[in-house]
Amino acid sequence: MRIGASTACFFPLLTEKALDNVLNLGFEQAEIFFNTSSELEDAFVKNLKQNADGHNAKILSVHPFSSALESNCIFAEYERRYYDFVDLYKKHFHAAALLGAEVVVIHGSVAVQKRDLSDEFYFERFQRLVELGKQEGVKVCQENVVRFRSQNMEFLKKMRNALGDDFHLVFDVKQALRSGYEPLEFLDEFKENVSHIHLSDNNLYADCLPPGKGNFDFKRLFDMMKSVDYKGGYVIEIYSKGLDVKKELALSKDYLERM
Repeated sequence: MRIGASTACFFPLLTEKALDNVLNLGFEQAEIFFNTSSELEDAFVKNLKQNADGHNAKILSVHPFSSALESNCIFAEYERRYYDFVDLYKKHFHAAALLGAEVVVIHGSVAVQKRDLSDEFYFERFQRLVELGKQEGVKVCQENVVRFRSQNMEFLKKMRNALGDDFHLVFDVKQALRSGYEPLEFLDEFKENVSHIHLSDNNLYADCLPPGKGNFDFKRLFDMMKSVDYKGGYVIEIYSKGLDVKKELALSKDYLERM
């Protein structure tokens, strides 16, 4: 099994240097977390791709830096702001295509907005993003994120029904736990809809540990996804504060790939 890592693990290191670290640790798969608009320019993106190609590595996914703005700029009623802002997502989709990435990760809107917008409104806006992603050959995927609408399993079931074959989920272990779910029970409901997975470990005291440092049953997760012939990626996503990230990622990579 091949395991990847997200450049987000090294934040606030510059994106290109974070990718250097991921590749130099021997990861053959990676997620790019863009951090500002200038990083979406073709020249910058092509340099990232050239670096990955030089290490025989594949970029699996792209994470927009603008996730925190989506509630007010994509999933809100002011139509002109949507059309102004959606161009930024077109650039992310284009960058993903240049990188050869299949997945773009979307957080969506927060669980409680100032105006009570319907789920149907949300699904219609998300479908617009999906169609724009298709123009670049990439999947626009909903991530389960605590304090966002997508923290709720019932909401995601309703979204699945509304979008049909266009519903694709990025499953995040720590986000499911933070949302009050047993992560593998959450995953079991959506395993056939998952296109990408963010890995982390946990125990009774912490919910975002490097894989191998907690009690999470990764073998059960892998077996569950094997049962549905999962073809997507597994990417470690942990946060750098208080960690020797290079050391921890190397240990986690070895731990997971020995399974």
